[in-house]
Amino acid sequence: MTNKYIELEMQPTACGIGGSFAAEASFCLDNFKAPFYDIEVKIDTGCSISTIPLKRLKVSDTLCRTLKRMDVMNGTPYFLSYGVESGGIRHEAPVTDDEKMECPAMKFEHGISDFRIDGVEIASDKICLNYDRKGNILIGMDILQDWDIHIGVSKVTGKNLFLACPVGNECGEYMDALERHFGICRICI
Repeated sequence: MTNKYIELEMQPTACGIGGSFAAEASFCLDNFKAPFYDIEVKIDTGCSISTIPLKRLKVSDTLCRTLKRMDVMNGTPYFLSYGVESGGIRHEAPVTDDEKMECPAMKFEHGISDFRIDGVEIASDKICLNYDRKGNILIGMDILQDWDIHIGVSKVTGKNLFLACPVGNECGEYMDALERHFGICRICI
């Protein structure tokens, strides 16, 4: 399925306060032969660098450890990420290979291809993989910065809605959705 824009309704939390925007993604990673299809991802404008925790994809602990060891040994570029799962507490940056293997905050940069979110082709060819965490797959601002994004209450459904389209791809269908849901017309943009 190919779409030209993303339209997501906010999914409320169990307690009814706030919520999140979930979508389905398909992609190929440079360190896996098999593609991944219909994988739930969360849109997170508070996330700087998009990350896939491999354990979320049901990759075994043994394989995660092996892949992490390969990235450490090969000097794969990485970032340290201290988010919700670490309580936001910063730790000493790992120096030795053993320290890196024990550090759950490392996310390694990898190639991604055939990347689609809700059927929309994503131009990004890099994403970070974490081998230690089990949290949500987060699509952050490194990808979203190149999108036209509108979040608000739909005049049609009365629910919180996320509408987004890659900049430069603002098609008629996207413009129609903006006008229908938010009253934003083509002349206004």
